Amino acid sequence: MSTQPAEKLLQDMMRQYCRWTSSSVYPDMKKLREVLTQLSDQQKLHILQQEYLVRGTPLHCAARWGHTEIISTLLTSLQSSAYRLKLLMVYDMYYRPLHEAADCGHTKSVEMILDCLTADQQIHIMSVQSDWRGETAIQLADRRGRTDTVRVLREYQHRADNLMRGYRIMQAGQFNSFFQKCSVYRVF
Repeated sequence: MSTQPAEKLLQDMMRQYCRWTSSSVYPDMKKLREVLTQLSDQQKLHILQQEYLVRGTPLHCAARWGHTEIISTLLTSLQSSAYRLKLLMVYDMYYRPLHEAADCGHTKSVEMILDCLTADQQIHIMSVQSDWRGETAIQLADRRGRTDTVRVLREYQHRADNLMRGYRIMQAGQFNSFFQKCSVYRVF
């Protein structure tokens, strides 16, 4: 099968999924996985970044309704974590997918989204990026009273902060050991 029909099939499947998300109509997951394997990351990203409804991409819809199998399938189909981050950074009218999941209190969806990212990407998407009100996902979940989601987001943020702190310490240690070996450094 050439990629042209696969692209069209994926677009049709995602359009149909976004139209019926509230009624829990799932696409044929086997067929979805098969189509996703036929496309490059760039082709998938292009299709999955499109908004098929007024509010969102397929990932926004899945995050809003807590459809963890679809979140997992879409995110793991992208081999590059940079492409995953690009997909997660798509901003619909109100939120990014992480904010959708946090707003609705879908803790498992939040975990799935964050698990597919590296520690620095987790920090970036949780701390730096905010919704249209200027709230982070933690602040949004807290305002909505989603205590389990707030707890999970704080755990991920704490873990990511510790990993990045350890990475920076390691880098500083390598930097210092390099200069200790240099005679020019010892003169100063």
